[in-house]
Amino acid sequence: MKRRQHIMRLRYNATAEGYDELYAEEQAEKYMAALSRIKPKGRVLDAGCGTGLLAEYIEAAGLSSNLNLYVCLELSPRMLEQAARRLGRLRSTIYEAVEADLEYLPFRDNAFDTSYSFTVIDLLNDPWRGIRELSRVTRGEAVFSLLKKAQLLKKTLPAERYLAETNKDLILVLKRSIASP
Repeated sequence: MKRRQHIMRLRYNATAEGYDELYAEEQAEKYMAALSRIKPKGRVLDAGCGTGLLAEYIEAAGLSSNLNLYVCLELSPRMLEQAARRLGRLRSTIYEAVEADLEYLPFRDNAFDTSYSFTVIDLLNDPWRGIRELSRVTRGEAVFSLLKKAQLLKKTLPAERYLAETNKDLILVLKRSIASP
């Protein structure tokens, strides 16, 4: 594990218990912006699921009826424990929790119909590797967020990839595979 990944893992392990209280509202704003345009369907990947807030949001919004499988992927074991507890309370679909790194996804090509990754790409050692991995495992649309201050990445992505905007983030979508600049 690279140093930055190790630091992120430790940081999110330390904040797992209070994460929802600190960030649930901010995350819900991103979810609402993205899900109003790109609905989850079939096999869904939540890459960087944190405490599983997106899965809960999807179910509460009545958007889980078209799901066959929902996979929560997270680098932090403590965040994944929180997500697994939350997923255990949800009833409308099959949920799985996987501990892994977004830069090295343990899934075959086109394994998911729709993917979401909120508040993760900016934290990666190699953001472009994460974007390529997300694209590789998604046959349909892959939605991800970038902090507005992520100027370097923002400048290299085509304008047609922009989906929505929140106070802090840009929400983007990949429809087919993407190569780094």
